[in-house]
Amino acid sequence: MSDYTVKIQSDSKYKVSVSLGAGAVSNLSDLLDVDVSDLQDSYVIMYDATTQKYKAVNPDLVLSKATTEPISPGLPAVFEDKLDVDLDDRIDLDAGGF
Repeated sequence: MSDYTVKIQSDSKYKVSVSLGAGAVSNLSDLLDVDVSDLQDSYVIMYDATTQKYKAVNPDLVLSKATTEPISPGLPAVFEDKLDVDLDDRIDLDAGGF
């Protein structure tokens, strides 16, 4: 990125604006609508309507939100089926003897 120096008189009625175009963004953190302050390994970017920004979140939060999303509720059926099979192999519920 190039450096620019602009000098104007303090009583000037002019403003200076420099547009560097799309090539000026080299990192997500350079974008105004992206908050990467909580960025960690294996995190994903998710939109937060409250702050109107994209932010780094734990993928577990994405799965939790998917189960309560009012527009398109639930997790994909393929995911649920795979989870069902995987959990059947790991969880043994024993109701005891009669």
